[in-house]
Amino acid sequence: MIHFLKVSITVYFFYMFTYGTWYFFHITDFANLRIEDEWTGSLVFLPHGARVLMVCFFRYYSLPALYLADITGPSLLNYNRVDGSFLASFACITAVILSVELVKWSKITEGKFSFFKPVNFKNYKFLFLVIVFSSLLSGILCNSVIAIINNHMNIDALTVLRFMIGDFLGAITVILIMWVVFTTAVDTRMIISPNKK
Repeated sequence: MIHFLKVSITVYFFYMFTYGTWYFFHITDFANLRIEDEWTGSLVFLPHGARVLMVCFFRYYSLPALYLADITGPSLLNYNRVDGSFLASFACITAVILSVELVKWSKITEGKFSFFKPVNFKNYKFLFLVIVFSSLLSGILCNSVIAIINNHMNIDALTVLRFMIGDFLGAITVILIMWVVFTTAVDTRMIISPNKK
């Protein structure tokens, strides 16, 4: 139970931090890419990187806090929510879970396949595959849910593609930033690498 609470607190605050950082850059719009009052998606959606990292490294323990952060982050920072956004959040998290399970299923391993068998995500090719699959699935599932619930919204293939690209680039950006931060911390001996004794 203590482990679950620690994971939940970590997941919630990490996701809220990435959502707050993304929201600041989204509102500031340095590159002038945002279209006012349109459901177009972001070209670099950082919270998707938080979803991928939390599900990959904390597994199913992260799901309740991740869903809570996914619905409270936009509610606290942005009041322009569309109908069905709670279900769309669930669809985006489901896309990451399905991607992790797809990578586990497709990995050539000895023995029987199990949904609860861990995958070693220290090998970055598996993490990259999860990012690719989850970006594709998230773009399709999220926009499908929003389109079904909101008949008045026009969601076309370009919007879905923009969501896919935004999720992919956002996840890659978060992982690259985390890699730079942690390798710098290890190199400056602020933290000790488990590989070095």
